[in-house]
Amino acid sequence: MNIGRTFPPARLLNVSGHHFRSHPLDKADAIRRKRQQALQLADEFLRSVFLEMFGDPVTNPKGWEVAKFDSVGTLDRGKSKHRPRNDPALLGGEHPLIQTGDVANSDSYIRIFKSTYSDLGLQQSKKWDAGTLCITIAANIAKTGILTFDACFPDSVVGFKPNEFVIVEYIQYWLGFLQKTLEDSAPESAQKNINLAILKNLDVPVPPIELQREFARRVQKVEGLKVKLKASQAQAEAQFNALSQRAFAGQL
Repeated sequence: MNIGRTFPPARLLNVSGHHFRSHPLDKADAIRRKRQQALQLADEFLRSVFLEMFGDPVTNPKGWEVAKFDSVGTLDRGKSKHRPRNDPALLGGEHPLIQTGDVANSDSYIRIFKSTYSDLGLQQSKKWDAGTLCITIAANIAKTGILTFDACFPDSVVGFKPNEFVIVEYIQYWLGFLQKTLEDSAPESAQKNINLAILKNLDVPVPPIELQREFARRVQKVEGLKVKLKASQAQAEAQFNALSQRAFAGQL
């Protein structure tokens, strides 16, 4: 027995007999992947919470009362009457303008905008209040995002404002479970689309409002965590890209 003796830490050897050392680029890549996995787990968690609280929205195993979508709030298409839509006179003002891509890439809440309308642009459009659920009906079918600011959007997006029977976060996740079905049912054409009548006629299970509020609180809590995770992921991506450039230049 070698009581009292200490030994240096073991050092791993690679196949050529050289001492192995974890590459900084590998570490940065691992961190980046873990951040992305954490975001995916957060989304999966919320879907699981929805199913636990409300059941499958298609089969409605909990037997909630069912209503037509247009009876639990207002559904209207956005407006963009002027042609061409990209007329410079319509753009570049102070009124936020949301496009289908902004909704599709929003990840639940629409927090940023890339385009704006001028006062002339606003006159031929309509501004929707913060809290409106935006639903895409062209190109990206039934993708959703909740406005965090007042904004305009074109008629390729539908706006939903809930009444006293539903909470917007509940409706958003309910639609999320139907998104693939709606997309698959869209007529084949140069660009897939669905019309407003299809949305209005959807059957919505309507659980007790307090249960919906509890779900919304959980969503908002997790979404707050996701904001921090995204900031951390952005830092990890920046570090990985910087190290990649150094490795390419032979500096690592």
